Amino acid sequence: MKGIAIGVFLAIVGVILWLTTKEVETPVVSLHKAGLVLAIVGGAEALFALLGWAKKADK
Repeated sequence: MKGIAIGVFLAIVGVILWLTTKEVETPVVSLHKAGLVLAIVGGAEALFALLGWAKKADK
């Protein structure tokens, strides 16, 4: 359950960054692109945690 919560949290923060920081420029990394990466990683984390939880409940 903890992995699902972390994944959802990362996805929400990533989407917020992706939608709100399009015009912000930083010297190292674009916050817009970092938000998109966070959203994808968070979604994958939640999906894999959910699949693992379902597999464990199946046994």
